[in-house]
Amino acid sequence: MRIVSVVLVHVLLVAVAVVAFVVWGTGADPARASRQVTVPDLDRRLPDNPETLTLVRPPGVLVTDTASIRSGVSPEVLPAAEADVLTGAGVVVVHAYVTHENGVVLGLWQLSIRDGHDPHTALRAIDELYATGGWAPAPTAARGVLVRVQNPARGQPYTGYRAHYVRGRNLIRIEAYGTDRARVADAFAALATRQLTQWPSR
Repeated sequence: MRIVSVVLVHVLLVAVAVVAFVVWGTGADPARASRQVTVPDLDRRLPDNPETLTLVRPPGVLVTDTASIRSGVSPEVLPAAEADVLTGAGVVVVHAYVTHENGVVLGLWQLSIRDGHDPHTALRAIDELYATGGWAPAPTAARGVLVRVQNPARGQPYTGYRAHYVRGRNLIRIEAYGTDRARVADAFAALATRQLTQWPSR
């Protein structure tokens, strides 16, 4: 009789759990599921995944820092045209450092792609957007990195460099712009070398 009572109690508890699951579901937030970015753990012995943030900090005075926000921010922090293209390509989380030094603005951006989307699609989409905007391709020896340059023109005094590449589930952007062409080129090259040495394309 005692065994029967124990079995009945267990059956009753399981039934309550099943009913709760049917009525309320798993408790997972559907909005969060649409932002899911699975990052492979390259070394399970480490307590934290070092791939969570794959950016070096640019030199200079910090103007923008969303890199220190663990959950990142929405792609809506980007200009509208970029936000539309990148959101459509699966970007859901943005981390960034933007600094200012010697008249040059430097930026490093990590744009995380949600599960089910190919990061290389986002790479092609953003490169096409810049090509359409008149940015010319610039040579680079770095494998998998697409670099574009904007030269000064009438009514537009800035020289700008933007490089994009894929690392894991992230689209990485390296940027530099300012009015001194030589200084911008040097600053971009130095920042790109640091970033790609620490976190190369893969």
